[in-house]
Amino acid sequence: MDSPEHLYAVIMAGGRGERFWPAGRRRRPKQMLRLLGQHTMIEETCQRLFPLIAPERLLVITNRDYVEQIRQLLPIPGENVIGEPEGRNTAPCVALATALIRRRDRNATMILLPADHVIRPAKIFQETLLAAARAAQHDALVTLGITPRDPATGYGYIELGEPVEGDFRRALSFREKPDAETARKFFLSGKYRWNSGIFVWRGDTIAGELERYAPELARRMQNWADGGDYTEDFATCEPVSIDRAVMEKSRKVIVGEAPFYWNDLGSWSSLRSILPADADGNVIRGRVLPLSSADNILINDDEKTLIGVIGIRDAAIIKSGDGILVCALSEEQRVRDLVRRIDDSDFV
Repeated sequence: MDSPEHLYAVIMAGGRGERFWPAGRRRRPKQMLRLLGQHTMIEETCQRLFPLIAPERLLVITNRDYVEQIRQLLPIPGENVIGEPEGRNTAPCVALATALIRRRDRNATMILLPADHVIRPAKIFQETLLAAARAAQHDALVTLGITPRDPATGYGYIELGEPVEGDFRRALSFREKPDAETARKFFLSGKYRWNSGIFVWRGDTIAGELERYAPELARRMQNWADGGDYTEDFATCEPVSIDRAVMEKSRKVIVGEAPFYWNDLGSWSSLRSILPADADGNVIRGRVLPLSSADNILINDDEKTLIGVIGIRDAAIIKSGDGILVCALSEEQRVRDLVRRIDDSDFV
């Protein structure tokens, strides 16, 4: 790399976190929840980038409804928190981040990462990002691949090809979330990694690949980089992921190994898997008393109310604010459907 001052980071924080209802709400998305301790997810994401990234070189792209909340939470310049007029998935987010950084630094190398992952320890994570930034100087789009811990169906997978340098390998293909049998084949083959959604590349490299594979979005990106007002046309961008728009098509993608603990905390069961549990496998927060119950996640934020749980297994029982969720963990992917029903009902 030319020098440390050319390294930037962009936290993508536009999601609503519907699967964490009732703790997560429209005005309090997952990245603003304190799921693991005293700090919100976005605060933890920000802190693990220091001191690798100076505060003035850390940007957050979020929904415009969350801008002021995030500005109050994070120790970065207020103008570095940018609100999207409307959520349009990750490709327009990447284009906007690239444009805004290229306004500042035409030689920038960018780290892009979600706001709501659990990553430990920070030191190894930063060392991995530095190695990826060095690899990105060779006109590569670098993504970090997570060695699967099990044949999970909730993650996308990346098929690994030949080594290119060090611990990096060519990406042969990106696979959507597989069914159970396909996930088992991927897991047993040893040739696949979970797609972490963490990317590192030079600004000019991603700009060139957007121009090649998503020319309309690249045209808008160039206009924004030249000083155009993104609020005028961002909401009309095609809502497409950066994986679909570029990564699945580009021949410049390489995959780095991720020698750190990673969890994307996509559901109540994923939170259960990393929090301390009692002898029966129950994760308990707040005033909850379980009897003959096991392997649950039981959370109550109401100090005046006691929740009794009898004979329940593998469930989430969550009391937060004015909402209560009772859900078999095998059905937790339907929490998003429940939230949509709530939005369309008189219960809002």
